[in-house]
Amino acid sequence: MQPTFAFLMPRLYGALAAAACALLLLLLPAAPAAAQSCYIGNAGSIALGTVSPDANTDSQNNLPYTCQSNANTTYFRVCMYIPEGAPIPGINPRRMTNYNGAEMQYDLYSDAARTQIIGPPPNGNGYPLYTLTALVPGGYAQQQNTAPIYARVPAGQTLPAGNAFQSQIGGGMIYWSWSNAGYPANCTSGAGGTGSATFYQGVTASVSNACRITLATDLDFGNTGALTAAREQSSTIMVRCPTGTTWRLGLSNGSNAVGTVRRMRNAAGNYVTYELYRDSARTLRWGNTVGTDTSSGTGQGEATPVSQSVYGRVPAQPGTRTGAYSDTITVTLTY
Repeated sequence: MQPTFAFLMPRLYGALAAAACALLLLLLPAAPAAAQSCYIGNAGSIALGTVSPDANTDSQNNLPYTCQSNANTTYFRVCMYIPEGAPIPGINPRRMTNYNGAEMQYDLYSDAARTQIIGPPPNGNGYPLYTLTALVPGGYAQQQNTAPIYARVPAGQTLPAGNAFQSQIGGGMIYWSWSNAGYPANCTSGAGGTGSATFYQGVTASVSNACRITLATDLDFGNTGALTAAREQSSTIMVRCPTGTTWRLGLSNGSNAVGTVRRMRNAAGNYVTYELYRDSARTLRWGNTVGTDTSSGTGQGEATPVSQSVYGRVPAQPGTRTGAYSDTITVTLTY
């Protein structure tokens, strides 16, 4: 019996030790997750869509960031900085580029009015400080917040049409400080501590291939007592197109034409024939068949509209009855 008893005791002791160890583990409190910190979620990208040359093009992206408290209510102050961007450095303006090296100006702001440019880390380089606050309940709670980023492409730029404008911004930063007593005065010192996190931001835009007629003056042949001699006059059409966009300008035969013969009409129903030309010598009739009798050109951008002269002639027509004669021409821009 003695050997058996001696043999069993270690086994019984071992079982008790294991049980005690298990009990000890169960009594230990669960360790809290890392506290008093902020981190960045998916920053995404700022898509400005199709840029209009006539007006500012605006967009907004909300940068998500999450802050976590400690056991008590925790006050955070957060500051954001965004670098210049690549491949073209610079702020005010920042610049996107396409594959052909064309540049599009834009910038990023902390306010919806787009007056406060967001500067680069670590101190903003003199641009206004973008600062936010977050109040997170105690108990090691996590709370997600968003930091709006407002983007703008200003109007009036000379840009080629296309959809490949982009900028890559690496090394964006948020700095944060925290306290359990109230919001820290700044993001680099706090009663509790400080920290930082990085993010990446992409910016994209395209340019509309839209052309437009911005001016079409009347062609006024003036007054005459009799059409015993030809009368000539000219008018102007202004075309605005993105840089490099090919366009063609056509003129209809008017409201009173017979076939291809243009005619003006008075209130009594009488007619005067006339013609429109693409050249000052008045040898090239201006019609509406693209590639045959239309005018053509290439866009020079928003800042440089292209002017086209319309050369008109009323041939001599003795015996024409008196009256005010007019016609309406439709101008067609193809691009």
